[in-house]
Formats: sequence, C-alpha cells, structure tokens
Amino acid sequence: MMRQTTIFTLLVAAVMAVSLFFLKYEVTNLEQQLEGLNKSIVADHEAIHVLKAEWSHVNEIGRVRELSHRYLELGPTNPLRIVTIDELPAAVEAQQALAASPAPPKKSATR
Repeated sequence: MMRQTTIFTLLVAAVMAVSLFFLKYEVTNLEQQLEGLNKSIVADHEAIHVLKAEWSHVNEIGRVRELSHRYLELGPTNPLRIVTIDELPAAVEAQQALAASPAPPKKSATR
C-alpha cells in the first residue's frame, strides 16, 4: 500500500511539474503579447497626438481664410439669394435665366 501511494504521489508531482512548465511559458508568451499591445497603444496615442496637431494647423482660421482668398473666387452671399423652400423653384428658374444670359467679358489682370 505504501509503495502504491508513493508511486501515485510521484506521478502527480511529475504531471504538476510538466503542467507548471507549460503554464510558465504560456504566461511568458501572454506577457510578451501584452507588452507588444501596450507599445502599440502608446504608438497609436502618439500618432493621434501628431494628427490632432496637424488637424489644428490645417483648420487654423487664418490659414483657411488666406487659402480661400488665394484659390477660391468666393465673396459675401447676396441676401437676395437666401430663399425659403416655397420660393426655391422660382429662385432656381431665376438663377438659370441669369446663367443663360451672356456674361460681360472679364478684364485680364496684368502682373
């Protein structure tokens, strides 16, 4: 009886040692994955910070205003162009009539 208990105890100890060995390496691999994910998160946060800085530069009102004056031919809206939904079909017809009329020639700017 004593011999069977000893063999059983040694067998259980061997199984536990092998399982602890595999568990240790599994935990090590999971810790490495966690470390990699944390580094990825930090890199993403830094990228977001850079993108926010770029976005604030791109949306700077003075810069947008200067670019719109340089590249767009926009001007203040004529209050007569603001209409309600009910007046919209008539306004579209009036706009089309204006577009169909010949426009005066533009003066060329010399530089």
